[in-house]
Amino acid sequence: MTVSDNEPTQSRGSGFPGALNGVLALVVLILVVGVVLILAKGAAVVPGKSSAEKLTDQYAAVTAAGRAETLAFLDVDYKNMDPQIAKVLKGATGSFKQQYNKSKVEMKAAAQQATSVSTGKVLQVSIGDISANKATLFVAADSQVKNKATKGVLQPRYWRIQLSMVRTRGAWLLSDLQFVG
Repeated sequence: MTVSDNEPTQSRGSGFPGALNGVLALVVLILVVGVVLILAKGAAVVPGKSSAEKLTDQYAAVTAAGRAETLAFLDVDYKNMDPQIAKVLKGATGSFKQQYNKSKVEMKAAAQQATSVSTGKVLQVSIGDISANKATLFVAADSQVKNKATKGVLQPRYWRIQLSMVRTRGAWLLSDLQFVG
């Protein structure tokens, strides 16, 4: 059998077009898998945090610290004041910490004399202003209070508080507390 000039011949040899197609198919497969992962899991598949995620973390950290410090401040138990005072001081800094520390003996004596017990509840924490190392928070909180003046009956108290927070060595600390109307 002879091959005539009119009949097509099959190429034999290198197989280069087949190898190229295989590489292209692999590249397309990798791209498709990457796109599917990004669409399915979002930024979680990309290393590092986005600026929105960092800001969310900062908001969560400062509001958690503000919530904890408000509860520490509102919770009073005349039978066990030293741990309560220590908890407030642990989350405080600056002039607030100095003032609170300076008045702790009088606070303890007043709570014991009045047989005061107060349990706080934080209803809402909102950020009024925030930067990398400072924040102003507004807190709506309630507490249930009983003492000699209430004749041992629990009475509600409603608090609206402004907290000034500063970030010190990575932790948000209370630098000022003001009651607002």
